[in-house]
Amino acid sequence: MQIKIHRGINQIGGCLTEIKSKKTRILIDVGSNLPNSTSKVKVNVANISKKCDAVFITHYHLDHIGEYMQVNKEVPIYIGEQAKEVFMIYQKKMKEPRIAEVTQEHIDRLKTFKTFKQDIPLEIGDIKITPIPVNHSAFDSYMFLIETEGKRVLHTGDFRTHGPDGKDIHKTLKEIGNVDVLICEHTTLSRLDEVFMSELKLQEEAIELIKNNKYVFIMCASTNIDRIASFYHANKKTGEKLFICDIYQKEILDYVTKTSKKYKDYYDFSDVKSFDSKFYEEMVDKGFCMLVRSNYFSKKFIHSPNFKDNIFIYSQWLGYLQGATADEGIVNFVPKEYYYLHTSGHATAKGIEEVCNIVKPKVIIPIHGEDAHDFDKLNLPYRIAHLKTKKTYKI
Repeated sequence: MQIKIHRGINQIGGCLTEIKSKKTRILIDVGSNLPNSTSKVKVNVANISKKCDAVFITHYHLDHIGEYMQVNKEVPIYIGEQAKEVFMIYQKKMKEPRIAEVTQEHIDRLKTFKTFKQDIPLEIGDIKITPIPVNHSAFDSYMFLIETEGKRVLHTGDFRTHGPDGKDIHKTLKEIGNVDVLICEHTTLSRLDEVFMSELKLQEEAIELIKNNKYVFIMCASTNIDRIASFYHANKKTGEKLFICDIYQKEILDYVTKTSKKYKDYYDFSDVKSFDSKFYEEMVDKGFCMLVRSNYFSKKFIHSPNFKDNIFIYSQWLGYLQGATADEGIVNFVPKEYYYLHTSGHATAKGIEEVCNIVKPKVIIPIHGEDAHDFDKLNLPYRIAHLKTKKTYKI
């Protein structure tokens, strides 16, 4: 078996990993670089995918799926069932004028994506690949266990253990046992001094803010379902305030509600309302939590004289507001005074250590982190393969 990291070493995002046996060749993720990325690594996805048997997507964030249009049309692309539909709703929204360069061709290609079911292995040639559900800031995210030629590789994708059910991965990995190679994300290892609260703790802090303020505006990613669930359940615990969003967000939450009941009620958003003028008097009288985004629809509520003394909760990466990675649209939208209530969608150092010590890999290949040598800070008793991009690791 051969493993080639085409992109994703010493950078966050832009992920593209190739795994090859004597008979079969698959890719895991075909991500685009993050905005304002300084990476000079160039990959030609069209060429790389020419003689590929399948592409597997860990989750729908663009730094893992963004170059799907470059994949050879003959090559099947696999993604989680729910992830496909959530991403479809998102892409259709991005197709609207003046939002993003998404065309009907993008939608048509996405419709051809094949789906897999969690924990059910697929066989592509002589490679068996098992999708393992993980918690992340993208709904329906996966690790992949790849088995061929008597070897076992675990590709973590992006994951965390401090989200809802995040530690469930421990039980699954114990059942899987040891692996030969662990391809592991390490996004947070460049900032070991940073403390990440759990999603449950975030919800508890949200309860206090919502309870003590009548009108609450919340900005978080529309597809970060765990974060929306945190605010939604915090609001329910505080009383009778409406939980409001726009039609696009409601479509996503309705789909999640419909398809997640077999898993748990945590993702039941039945009480969410898309804005309708008939709710307006109730909003003024009882108060509300409203999910907002940087557009005119949201601005008119935030600046309405009927909703004075509101608070604004910002629950996204601070990099969108500060420094070289700042997004002008978000900077101009977020009020000067806001509450920052956020936690990472990526594994903490402790979470990474726990996974490593369960699967006990013979070698670790670090990806999706600013500096692969940050992995050395963990002092794990496993060999770290410090590959250079486009270098091949053979097992």
